[in-house]
Amino acid sequence: MTMCNYRRLSIAMTVAALSFSSSSLAQTGRSVVEEYFSAKDPPSGSLIFQQRDSLEGRALGLATGSTYTHVGIIRITGGGPYVMQSSAETGGVEEVSLDEFINIGVNQKFAIYVTKKDYRPAGQLNSPASLAAYDYYHLPYDFFYKQDSRAIYSAELIFKIFKDIGHPIGRLRRIGDLNFDTEAGRKFLLNNWHERRDCQSERLSQQACWDRIKMELVITPNDLADDRKLELYMTTF
Repeated sequence: MTMCNYRRLSIAMTVAALSFSSSSLAQTGRSVVEEYFSAKDPPSGSLIFQQRDSLEGRALGLATGSTYTHVGIIRITGGGPYVMQSSAETGGVEEVSLDEFINIGVNQKFAIYVTKKDYRPAGQLNSPASLAAYDYYHLPYDFFYKQDSRAIYSAELIFKIFKDIGHPIGRLRRIGDLNFDTEAGRKFLLNNWHERRDCQSERLSQQACWDRIKMELVITPNDLADDRKLELYMTTF
């Protein structure tokens, strides 16, 4: 067996070992919460990715070729695990139970990634990143996907909190370099385009506004998951 084939086999075996179906969880009679987040030492810096059935989700899926179209960060509490997220459904940054978060996703499928390095201070259950999310609590959702606004979108929240704690993840890419030039992409990013300050101030046409939008830098859930500081912990995809 060549080294290349050996590596492919090793990767396949690793993914298989980390893959769990919803039916296998049901057979145990235990929920995801009970099965993986009731341990005395739960995983650190857990990011949970899922697919959302929305215009934004379809636009992101086509733009990145990934099923990861939404992301949040898990925080362990005395009442169980919760997910801090920024979503259109909650109108911005809010915290929901892990079960509630999972149930919103397409077919309740999800993937959890953790930081390879544990950034938690001794004796702490939660990553500094999950606590840093509170600095953005109740910020409204950013439908314009602008980095400089006081609103914030899904992947941007995660990008900013890891940057805030000195351990940045993900990479910014121009909208024009992704496959947003689709019916769903244009419909999502050009929704209320006339209300965008940059287009409004210069009285741009819709096409000129679209050309301006394509120059914007964005972070996507897929670009977060691809970061080398993270590794797959479990998936039901």
